[in-house]
Amino acid sequence: MRINHFRQTGIGEGLHLVYLVQESEEIGGGKWSFFYDEIEGFDYELGYIYDLKVRKVEIENPPLDGSAVKYILVNVRSKEKAPANVSFDINLKNFGHSFITEHEDGPYLLYQYKIDCSNMCESLQSEIESKEIVTGTFFHGPDESLILHSLK
Repeated sequence: MRINHFRQTGIGEGLHLVYLVQESEEIGGGKWSFFYDEIEGFDYELGYIYDLKVRKVEIENPPLDGSAVKYILVNVRSKEKAPANVSFDINLKNFGHSFITEHEDGPYLLYQYKIDCSNMCESLQSEIESKEIVTGTFFHGPDESLILHSLK
């Protein structure tokens, strides 16, 4: 299983940050799938692409809102830093739900990753308030932060 260098926003039983994954023959291609589950024993760090070996365990009588499979990390085959100049898109508002959370030191992506919006903070707030769908293009910043480059 390959895990992408950033997480995407998703809506399930609430608002989430989900892994973008490739499995089997998809690995190395351009298609990434949303992965809502956790991987037991895996410590994700933003800005790195991981190749993992995982074990899938069927869950007997899974909860109605949960997965029927539990994922357990066997080992990390590789962990490579994403190129510094790579940009990526994250959905900041979708289906009327904003994934931006405010903190005393500025906006965050669901309380987890600080967004460095520099001179675009007012535009970000305005777009979140006025549009139904907002996507941000980002670069990786220091200390697992996200540097906002543009809004769509």
